[in-house]
Amino acid sequence: MVPVKKILVLPDAGPENPFQYQMIDFLRKSGFKVEKEVSRRFFATTAAVKKHQPDVVYYDWIQSFILGKTLPITLLKCMCFMLECLYLIHIQRIPIVHTLHNIHNHAGLWLNIEKVVYTWFLRRCSRIRVYTQETKDKVISIFGLNPERIKLVYDVPFHHYYPNEVSRTESRQHLHIPQASFVYIFLGMVKPYKGIEDLIAAFRKIASLNDILMLIGASDRPVYADSIKSLVADDSRIIFQNEFVAVPQVQYYFNAADAVVLPFKNIEHSSSVDLAMSFAKPIITLKTKFMHSLLQHQSTLLFDEPADLANKLQEAKNLNLADIGQINFTIADSSNYKDFALLFTDLQSGK
Repeated sequence: MVPVKKILVLPDAGPENPFQYQMIDFLRKSGFKVEKEVSRRFFATTAAVKKHQPDVVYYDWIQSFILGKTLPITLLKCMCFMLECLYLIHIQRIPIVHTLHNIHNHAGLWLNIEKVVYTWFLRRCSRIRVYTQETKDKVISIFGLNPERIKLVYDVPFHHYYPNEVSRTESRQHLHIPQASFVYIFLGMVKPYKGIEDLIAAFRKIASLNDILMLIGASDRPVYADSIKSLVADDSRIIFQNEFVAVPQVQYYFNAADAVVLPFKNIEHSSSVDLAMSFAKPIITLKTKFMHSLLQHQSTLLFDEPADLANKLQEAKNLNLADIGQINFTIADSSNYKDFALLFTDLQSGK
């Protein structure tokens, strides 16, 4: 039995995912050797373990391992994944660590099957990382988990990753946005569960001629992206850019905005919220127990139902947004992200 030295991260979220990039960078700086692999084929875990010979396997998300577009493919993927977990635990004697981002997938695919497999998987993890006490309490109740194995640890703040060197004036000049405009921004992956249609409708209810709504982000669903493009085509106040924003450019969009709007339909944790806080921005978003606890100093900007969103957009114009944003930055900067390494430091491999 030797202390954990090498961590295999699955799946590889790609170079465009700052959350995973920062996490891996932090682990490497903490003294671990970290490798990662993709999950686009059956028995991807087994192949990755044979290739890298890790002391622990860390699953960031498991949906790509268990969910398919059809029921037969989903059942086959689930069977393969469960066999691989048994191989890890009982043959290779490799412990599993996992971050529980959300209790179920946002697309709503095969939820009953997902719950069965996820319950089975979580009960076999050596450590489970969550972001909130509310989530911890919920997963203990839903999945029947041992509380001792569940740890509350936040993410590395995004201001360690994204440059932030340009002013509001420079940002608006760069993006050709009038200095006098009140600017709302949604920045992130463009997906149906994020409530973008609700945001467009709410903006049109309250917006003046000088107000601007920026919808910035790529979509992996061309049909959905085209529907948003058509929806905003007749309104010059709404800017829709269906494209990935390069790291150096992100600062221009956030610094040009007065308020960030994340009108999710459901959410447990969101890196988009963390990102907005790292840019010292006030956030209009769904009022969950976690969001209310995290953002209680700006609770007037949290909505209960999509019908309330327009009022929150209007309310933002009456607040001291700079002060709210600075508090958000302070919260993001003071998180316990350094405890993430503790998830691995006293784990031991039986290889």
